[in-house]
Amino acid sequence: MIRISPAGLLLLLGALLLGCDTTATRPESQLVVESYLEAEAPLPTVRLSRTVGVDDAYDPTEDAVRGADVVVARLADDSTVAEAVPYSEQDSVPGLYAPDDPSFVEPETTYRLRVETGDGAPLTATTTVPDAITVVGSSNDTTTYQSPRQPAFTIEPPRTLTDRQNVYTFTATSLLDFERTPDSVLTAALTPFYADGFDAEDDSLASLRITSSGLLNEGNFTRNADGTITVRLPWIAVAFYGPNEVAVNVVDDNFYDLLRSQQVQQGGFSPGEIPNVIEHVEGGTGIFGSYARAARAFVIRPPDSLGAVRPSAGP
Repeated sequence: MIRISPAGLLLLLGALLLGCDTTATRPESQLVVESYLEAEAPLPTVRLSRTVGVDDAYDPTEDAVRGADVVVARLADDSTVAEAVPYSEQDSVPGLYAPDDPSFVEPETTYRLRVETGDGAPLTATTTVPDAITVVGSSNDTTTYQSPRQPAFTIEPPRTLTDRQNVYTFTATSLLDFERTPDSVLTAALTPFYADGFDAEDDSLASLRITSSGLLNEGNFTRNADGTITVRLPWIAVAFYGPNEVAVNVVDDNFYDLLRSQQVQQGGFSPGEIPNVIEHVEGGTGIFGSYARAARAFVIRPPDSLGAVRPSAGP
């Protein structure tokens, strides 16, 4: 199970920084990038920081990279620059850079990131944004948890831009009001998988608000006679009963390689056997990836045996 950020999908820095052969010489500090482009959404922010030693605590302010030159370029079909958008650091958040001009991310288009810090070779990375997802319909908008009537989307499958078949993730975002609803009521609204693993001393309910199914191949879904496919939400992606925004996302190669290699790292390897995370960044490490997303609202009711759980929905 992977939990991902509201941008659809999160950078697991621990996997990137610690997922190496423990017998190897520790590398020098590296530049780390984190940015996620969503098809048909505005250009996202870019976060820059430095790696820290295994025994050192990461400080988002102290380890942020300040004063970098950041540019995201949209490339034409012949790989020349069609548009270059400079970024500026945000005063309120060290190491966070935002585009100077509004620009929307075009599906089926390649974008290139270039970061210069003045103390070494530039960091570069490219991503080819997946085709947009078109939702034809949805079913079981209100349903009971673990019933055969799973929430489902019917979509026109995005065009495949690589040799592999499309790979998806589902994300479920609880729409309960986490600010005004008492923790006792939110805890009662947890589905069994999350209720069993929740420890109030070590976990926060807010950290469970957004969850993901992990990677799912397109071949696992039902292909309909008209060429559409029906994709059903895995129940493990639902952490809370009640209203949820459920999104289906198709990911690019960068996201795909990061997530699948991070999943392998969680498979219980012995020291010295843990494979490195696969990332596609030159001159540093991290993720400059992209995805396409479509979302719908669903209501997940608890089984009748649990009674009604009615915490307030968020705004």
